[in-house]
Amino acid sequence: MQIKKIQVFRRPITLHEPFKVAFTTLYKLETLLIKITTDTGLIGYGEANPLEQVTGESIDTEEVALKTLSQALNASDPRSLEAIHAKMDACFAGHTAAKAGIDMACWDLLGKDAGLPVYQLLGGTGNVLTSDYTIGINSPEKMAQEAKQLVDQGYRELKVKVGIQDADDLAAVQAIRKAVGPKVDLRLDANQGWNPKQAIRMMRAIGSAASAVEQPLPANRLDQMSAVCQQIDQLVMLDESVHNASDAFAAVRSSACDIINIKLQKSSGLSGAEKINAVAEAAGIPCMVGCMAETRIGIAAAAHFVAAHQNVQYADLDSFLLFDEPAWLRGGFTADAGKYQLSDKPGLGIECDL
Repeated sequence: MQIKKIQVFRRPITLHEPFKVAFTTLYKLETLLIKITTDTGLIGYGEANPLEQVTGESIDTEEVALKTLSQALNASDPRSLEAIHAKMDACFAGHTAAKAGIDMACWDLLGKDAGLPVYQLLGGTGNVLTSDYTIGINSPEKMAQEAKQLVDQGYRELKVKVGIQDADDLAAVQAIRKAVGPKVDLRLDANQGWNPKQAIRMMRAIGSAASAVEQPLPANRLDQMSAVCQQIDQLVMLDESVHNASDAFAAVRSSACDIINIKLQKSSGLSGAEKINAVAEAAGIPCMVGCMAETRIGIAAAAHFVAAHQNVQYADLDSFLLFDEPAWLRGGFTADAGKYQLSDKPGLGIECDL
């Protein structure tokens, strides 16, 4: 099998409402959808969806990068993923979102060529998983109201964005806990918004209302993250600090976390995610797989990875729920109040009219 053509489609994403986190407020977004056509007639789909504050890349940079990658990969066998990544890395360092989109499409092709869903190619046996739902920063009253609505729908895991105003953060978490009761798991995400003393003070004040905090400190503060881990009762998760297996090794060596958040857009796709999870698992650290603002193409790829790995104990795959999905994009999985079931169709199971 050889790659005959790689096409890139730039598409808008219009959120239902602005989504606020510690470092930015998201309004209108775009994504890059990748379509790889082979000489056998098989077609694979992937997605590149960077976020500059996390990956250092934009839609513009990745659109240009994909042009270079498309030329470099012409006539390559998409099943030879080691060679595919070697060719991409020879083009340039970084550009992990562009490489992730190519990688996803290749895995889609591998599955279609083998007649198997991707989760089975990855060694998994089950096709179900559970995801949380993320609540953006708003007034404590509105955040609590949203949380109650989600729990009424059936969600039992919520991720709560914090990291701007301490008093508002504390009030929001307390209001949410009161609204949803004691049985719903709340995990916080400060998106690098705190300093060490602030993180310790806030998490001690929040106490048992939350089970974990994600990326409380800036990404490059692993030594300080270790100190925070030792002085709070909640689990500490790293996101922006870990983009690849080397970062995961550094985090493990520094005792800087209890959980690692893998995102395909950071890790150059499923292939890089495998390496991060292997490092974490060897160290006895579970993983979560999260997302940027992907459509169901990127979410399907991430969900297959979650379903295939026992060490991936958490999922944060809700981005496609934050905007109206286009009619030309279907399949991959079904989702109901955080309960996902993957398609057993070969590859990612995506149906796409591009």
